[in-house]
Amino acid sequence: MISITSHEIILKKYLNPDNNPDSGSQLYFLGTTRNNNLGKQVTYLEYETFEEMALTKLNEISEYAIGKWKLNQLDIIHRIGRVNISEISLLIITSSAHRKESFAAIEYVVDELKKVVPIWKKEFYLDGSAWIGSADNPN
Repeated sequence: MISITSHEIILKKYLNPDNNPDSGSQLYFLGTTRNNNLGKQVTYLEYETFEEMALTKLNEISEYAIGKWKLNQLDIIHRIGRVNISEISLLIITSSAHRKESFAAIEYVVDELKKVVPIWKKEFYLDGSAWIGSADNPN
């Protein structure tokens, strides 16, 4: 499942006790909003996207990862809009025969998502805001 949503991501809704019997590993990665960055206090984030292209890129990333690491499951759910401190902005779920494949796939998905998927993050601070990932603010 690949999804972009403006709704809060609630982990409990995605927990799957009926894991694939071929899987010895099921991992959940949560990207959450922290309260600080670049020495400033973050109050919240906002994400914007070009959804059609983002879904295309996420599907390409997913197809590659599933094939390379022989995953039994790969779900990527990304939130857009306002995301408050400690809320989930990214959920990745993998299952595979062994844990190393799941860990490698999650790292690949996060790295590629940040490089090629048109989802942009703006951080809001007590003293203003900044787009993250821009030439002026590469973090």
